Amino acid sequence: MSESLSILVVDDNPSMARALTDVLDVKGFSAYPASSGAEALQILRDYPVDILLTDVIMPGMNGLALYRETRKMHPKLVTIFMTAYAADDLIQKGMAEGIKTVLTKPMDIDFLILMLTAIGRISK
Repeated sequence: MSESLSILVVDDNPSMARALTDVLDVKGFSAYPASSGAEALQILRDYPVDILLTDVIMPGMNGLALYRETRKMHPKLVTIFMTAYAADDLIQKGMAEGIKTVLTKPMDIDFLILMLTAIGRISK
């Protein structure tokens, strides 16, 4: 189940993206880290991704702008926001446009793994 599920983790803090990617890899997912919206878009062009897990507040391209861009290439890509800050305006717009859920940082890794596994089962 999770073996075939690939996740793109986008966070402007590269160590956060890498740490979360490492945890997902250990749990049996295929995960790619990105530290910007532009880097994430390049990864999406080069690799198949099932889930986009993106920070909301990032310099340059925020999570909502990234989500909007990804829908042009991959309209059915499951997207989840994660944030450590109150970004109510961006979050509300994202939810209205199709974001699946919003996770707060620091994240509950066990809950994240359960949620990703459930998404993987539903999408199969």
